Amino acid sequence: MQKKLLKLAVIGSTLLPFAASAQIFGGSQPPTLPPSPIMNYGGVRDVLLTVTNWIFGILILLAVIFVLIAAFKYLTASGDPEKVKSASNTLIYAAIAIAVALLARGIPFLVYSFLGTPGAPPV
Repeated sequence: MQKKLLKLAVIGSTLLPFAASAQIFGGSQPPTLPPSPIMNYGGVRDVLLTVTNWIFGILILLAVIFVLIAAFKYLTASGDPEKVKSASNTLIYAAIAIAVALLARGIPFLVYSFLGTPGAPPV
């Protein structure tokens, strides 16, 4: 009897979010989609800049994580040359991630300067 009640409680708690969302979308009109931001060249540029900004942030976050992992490896190496080499490699990977992120962030400015367009791309 207790197993059946437990199964019923698990199934009920699993289906509860669906019941709640049914109340939200239960109106007479279906929800409308937001307007597409890509209507012209400026929309495409804005989407690409948003994506590159997200990638830049992710790369910097990964670089910080790599630095922390390298520091942990150095602290726990206890003089073992193999662990110290592994920590050094991790630190090199972090430096490469930072360099690639900064290079990717600077490429639009280089392209704008080579094309001779006035101003800089929006960041």
